[in-house]
Amino acid sequence: MPSTKAGAVRILVSCLLAHITIITPLAAAIDINVDDKTSVKAAASKIAKGLFTTYHNVASTAGDFNQPEPWFWWLSGSGWTGLLDYMIYTGDRAYKADLFAAYKENIGPGNDFAPLEQKNWEANDDQMYWLYGALTAMEYGFDALPCEKPCTNSWLAISINAVNAFARRWRADESTCGGGLKWQYRPSEPGYTYKNAVTNGGFFQSTARLARFTGNETYAVWADIIYDWSERVRLVTPDYHVVDGTSDHEGQNCSSVNRDEWSYNIATYMHGAANMYAYYALRRPGDKQALAKWKARTEGFVATAGKTFFSQGGAVMYEQKCERANMACSTDQTSFKSSLGRWMGKTAVLVPSVRATASRLLKSSARAAAGSCQDSSGKVVCGQRWTTGMFDGQADFGTYLSALEVVQSVLTVDAPPLLVQAKPRQGA
Repeated sequence: MPSTKAGAVRILVSCLLAHITIITPLAAAIDINVDDKTSVKAAASKIAKGLFTTYHNVASTAGDFNQPEPWFWWLSGSGWTGLLDYMIYTGDRAYKADLFAAYKENIGPGNDFAPLEQKNWEANDDQMYWLYGALTAMEYGFDALPCEKPCTNSWLAISINAVNAFARRWRADESTCGGGLKWQYRPSEPGYTYKNAVTNGGFFQSTARLARFTGNETYAVWADIIYDWSERVRLVTPDYHVVDGTSDHEGQNCSSVNRDEWSYNIATYMHGAANMYAYYALRRPGDKQALAKWKARTEGFVATAGKTFFSQGGAVMYEQKCERANMACSTDQTSFKSSLGRWMGKTAVLVPSVRATASRLLKSSARAAAGSCQDSSGKVVCGQRWTTGMFDGQADFGTYLSALEVVQSVLTVDAPPLLVQAKPRQGA
């Protein structure tokens, strides 16, 4: 995700708006009653259809969605996770065949979402944004990925393969900064020296989710290691702000940080902390100290996200670094609210003490997000600035995805129960 990592070398210079749509005066905002599940599902259905029909392209080499190539392959992975969430929450399986086709094309020879076609472009965090879909399918018992036997089509096996790859790369990078996973995993790539929040938060979240699901303490140990490192190098602050990254370039040894804050960074750590709380609640309820620690961390992330990424007195989610006056969010940045909506909703399921706060923030934001989406004779577009109360003229893949995830996040507490594995598995 190069266009937002200001501390990295590989930065996409242009802030392209991938899709601009002019709405006629006859267009109407999508109607939604956030306290009525039928109404929320109907609104989510319209937005999901708008995203899919506007961008789906089986010929695209960027993950079966039309994206600026090649660096936005990650965003297609996030898009498929959004549609997977939609199918799980609503029961509408309209996109299952296309999702499976995209996953089969992009899973790669190692069954870990490292396809050869992306080898010159894929970074650790890009791989993670495809992995999140496998973890989600695993947690909700979604149908297995079809394949010809013998093959690896277990969502758990795929997730373990990817996490094991991250563990190997972490160990290879331990000579600087006392640890930390690098943004890039190929030394020849620009940005290889950047150890950033979205990458390490993604590794943390993935291990925490596997710990909760499998009960395997190995993953819980890894989650502790990653979180402690993140605090030590000040990616995560004592008051639960999450900054963008740090570096080992030319002997810096992570001595300074890039203090930019983005909603997807705090969301990544928030959901990881929630899964660690759930791990102890389910697997080791007698460890009261660990339970209290992860409960406090989750509450801290939710509270800080509420103060940092919700405007109008905490009512409406916004990307504070690019939604100010006379500023525009780039192709990366328009999607970041999708991660916050997605993971705040799932966090509310796992940690009861934050449910009321998360629900309040998400419902008011879902109402505003639906209000930014305009329906003109069945053609739906969704805007970026939800605080305006209307469509703001900017519509791209990320604005659709953010609106979809925040609207459907209202449904997470009524989603099918999260599954757990009876017997621990070894890994990492």
